[in-house]
Amino acid sequence: MQFIRSILVQDESIDASDVKTYDLPVNPLSHIILSLTFDNVTDEATKAEALERLEKIEVLYKGASVWSLNGIDLWAIDGILFKDLPILTNQVATEDVERAITLIIPMGRKIMDPEECFPATKKGELSLRLTFSATETACDELVLQVETTELIGATPKQHIKVTTISKTPSATGEHEVPLAVGNKYAGVMLWGTTIPTGAGVACSIEWMKTKIDGVEKDFAQTNWESLHGELLNRIGHREAYDGSADDDDLTAYSYLDFDPRDSDLFLLETAGKAEFELTINAGVADAIRILPVELVAV
Repeated sequence: MQFIRSILVQDESIDASDVKTYDLPVNPLSHIILSLTFDNVTDEATKAEALERLEKIEVLYKGASVWSLNGIDLWAIDGILFKDLPILTNQVATEDVERAITLIIPMGRKIMDPEECFPATKKGELSLRLTFSATETACDELVLQVETTELIGATPKQHIKVTTISKTPSATGEHEVPLAVGNKYAGVMLWGTTIPTGAGVACSIEWMKTKIDGVEKDFAQTNWESLHGELLNRIGHREAYDGSADDDDLTAYSYLDFDPRDSDLFLLETAGKAEFELTINAGVADAIRILPVELVAV
């Protein structure tokens, strides 16, 4: 098996509100490597402030989304898939000091997998589109690098697909979130605005369950705290970026894991089903994001 690692974008300056689109290679694609450098504006830009500059990251096949999410969610998905979190370098507060972070957009749950990657395409069919935020309050002088890794001769059986569902329920209590049917699911990442902190225990997602065609399947009911704790067990504890000991770096995330053994044994199959949905109990009626990790057959 042969691979080709090449540079797609070399040190391109990024302005506020830029939208950049690039054609991706035509050979089977293992992953995309996205590196962003920037300067501190007045003091130390946080990880969140740096990743917020990546307002939307999309991989599009014939205009349809294969990946669609923001920078902070890609950072979290990388942690889940690779069991380690991307690092924001040069953690200093000096003005105009250069910082950098690298994110991976994988086409399979493991990189360099000839059986799980994006298949060969025709020129112009597969593209990367990046939307950058308008604000430069914390980070400026952005410079973008993009590299790709192709797998020559690979004949994949499937690739992963990750898109974002955003919702704000109208009231507290139970509400349904419909998910697409037809593919297998490796997991579902969830983000909530409100999480248990201090004396407060109410949160955006207090508990949840998964249902297929109206019948509870796999997760009959599970709590936010349990799923969040298992997520930390999956990748190992990561102290908050600012070095504080009062929280972890994935504090707003949890993960419904349908592949806990990394063996495909418990993947959730939705082919031939009419309906797949999450039932979520909201302790606080505020914004949540749901990011299914689907496996799309080639």
